[in-house]
Amino acid sequence: MRSLLFSTLILLSLTANAGQIVATVNDQPISSFDAEARAKLISIQNASPITKEKKKEYIKAALDALINDRVKITDATKRGFTVSEKEIQEAIFHLEAQNSMKKGSMESMLKKNQIPLHILKDQIKADLLWLQVIQQNKKTLLPPSEKEIATLKDNIRKELKSEGFYVAEMLIKDEKQAQECYQQLHQGKSFPELAKKYSSATSAFKGGEIGWIDGTHYQKEITDVLRVMSSGELSAPLKTKNGYLILLVLDRKYPIHTDTVPIWEVSQMALNSNHTAALGDQINNLKSCSAFNTFAKEHAIKESVKSGMISPEQLPRELKELLKDAPTKHVIGPIQTPDSDLFFMKCKITNKKVIPSDEELRMRLEADKMEQLSERLLKNAKRFTVIEMKI
Repeated sequence: MRSLLFSTLILLSLTANAGQIVATVNDQPISSFDAEARAKLISIQNASPITKEKKKEYIKAALDALINDRVKITDATKRGFTVSEKEIQEAIFHLEAQNSMKKGSMESMLKKNQIPLHILKDQIKADLLWLQVIQQNKKTLLPPSEKEIATLKDNIRKELKSEGFYVAEMLIKDEKQAQECYQQLHQGKSFPELAKKYSSATSAFKGGEIGWIDGTHYQKEITDVLRVMSSGELSAPLKTKNGYLILLVLDRKYPIHTDTVPIWEVSQMALNSNHTAALGDQINNLKSCSAFNTFAKEHAIKESVKSGMISPEQLPRELKELLKDAPTKHVIGPIQTPDSDLFFMKCKITNKKVIPSDEELRMRLEADKMEQLSERLLKNAKRFTVIEMKI
């Protein structure tokens, strides 16, 4: 009796840990515990946390992924394909290397995030098995034609010529309230929090974020304002027929009409304003970027010292205009701010190709065809699979 009771308690404990059954694939159960663990793994892979608003979306994506993996494993196994534990472990080592992790640290990272190791292993097993299925059917694909490559190149050129704005908005009916929000934003208040609290736009529940838009999204007067805003810039309240609109440009895509674009190598630093005069002669004698960077590391405000390659279009409008006609390896500044003086040096100008080579386009088309083949094979495999949702 005691042994039977002990066994029952163990069974109940295991059932509680497994969670409720949310789906079955050919009578193989998928638990809510596995779905939640896979959702955590997806959030880590996407470098995007699971917020309260996105939890259902993540759980659905996780459940879809778990079902697809079960279907892939079943179909590949029927075809006679296998994957060894050694191959799965090697794939984990490869993932660790890709993410600059120490060998063997993946398991502890998963444990820290309360994700069982088998969740990752099952995903890798499904991927490795399915790759064999795709390779088996790859011979059915026709290689990309010259016409397909030319069409893709034309489409890329058309896309490059279009403008785009990644925008968050806040629509407030009362002018006084709009001005107060604008002042709070300048004082460091969170745009998403204020948008959720005060905006009457449909985007309010997402913190005002509306994503990428083109020049036709708003009326001409609003778009004209957007076109002179840089990435990271905030607009003053703009009067519209529905109230006052505050815009935050999170990113921008400028029209490109050539196959190459200039890329600048730029170095920057900031000095405490009361140090600039004393260091003036040394600054004027900086004739190379290496000298500029060495000086910056020794004398500048640590957080301000930066150097790297950047498109001129990614710079604030005023800085772009300042650097545009400046010679290379020439100190530009000081540009005075309330608490420091800024200095810049344009080190080098290079031209970057924005249209991929024919070989790169061919590889892209081949990858697209492989993806389409994978989708067709998976769809066909599901026709012979019994999938039952329990929620």
